[in-house]
Amino acid sequence: MIKFIATFHSQYGAVQFLKNSKKNNIECKLAPVPRTLSSSCGTCAHYIHTQWNPDFEIVDLEAVYKVNDGGYELLFSFDD
Repeated sequence: MIKFIATFHSQYGAVQFLKNSKKNNIECKLAPVPRTLSSSCGTCAHYIHTQWNPDFEIVDLEAVYKVNDGGYELLFSFDD
């Protein structure tokens, strides 16, 4: 299993991600976005999964990062 951080354009997107994660038995928690990453809403989802893109709709996704020992690796970014 791999640790990921998802950032969102809105609080609504973060809360929906948490709800969908729980429905799909994916370990997830919401937290403030780490200072080294930027986010529109300031809330991110820390989750553990086999791939960055879980099998459910993600609302208002801004970016997804893989958590590495030395920091974060950008895996996906939604450009407006």
